Amino acid sequence: MSSPWLHPEWRSPASTQATIVMVHGAVVDGYEMFLLRRRLHQLGYRTRLFQYRSMLRGLDNNVARLAKFIRETEGDTLHVIGHSMGGVLVRKVFEQAPDPRPGRLIAIGSPLRDCWIGHRFERLHPHIGRLMVGRTVHDHITHPPSRVWSGVRDFGVIAGTYPFGIGAIFKSLPTPSDGVVLLDETKLQGLRDHVTYRINHFGLLLSKRCTAQVACFLATGKFAQPSPDGPSALEARAVVSGLVKAD
Repeated sequence: MSSPWLHPEWRSPASTQATIVMVHGAVVDGYEMFLLRRRLHQLGYRTRLFQYRSMLRGLDNNVARLAKFIRETEGDTLHVIGHSMGGVLVRKVFEQAPDPRPGRLIAIGSPLRDCWIGHRFERLHPHIGRLMVGRTVHDHITHPPSRVWSGVRDFGVIAGTYPFGIGAIFKSLPTPSDGVVLLDETKLQGLRDHVTYRINHFGLLLSKRCTAQVACFLATGKFAQPSPDGPSALEARAVVSGLVKAD
């Protein structure tokens, strides 16, 4: 597939000022989301990157800062995409103080129910382990959230199942996982949709198929579910539309 996200039906409507707020994960600074942002620009979306300090600031502090950032973001339609812990922040904002504008939410590889890797690092040493995961992750694992999505917006989750990441240093890493986040940690009752790929934690941000799933969900409120036995519905639609060559 060359550019499967460029499906004509998934473009941001020209009549609507649509903006996407992007929220990165813990420890990193958001530049790993550059490729996804560039691809979404090709669909006519404006994007803004929310950056936060996961190591030094607590979860509630970063949630409050994200809520303020969203309120100050211009756009008739406001979508929000979070990767890893960024998805946790997005969830809390839209359960506690949702923005009234229309739009959809997507979490990519996010530990929405708990964070096994955070618990595992903190068990290494009572003080050093906590310093390694940072205050935001520590707060998240200290008070694991509900397993039910209680917000009103369409909320979709993309998860990976290829276990290549920092978690692989622990032989006890449960399966399936993306190497950092367990598949079970990405699942909530009440989600609008959930889709998985055999891709690792950061690979999800680089994947063309995942970008296409993001575009599809923002436009339609659902993912094109991949088939384990052949091309996904997403790929089939792209071929029919003449956007990619059939094998």
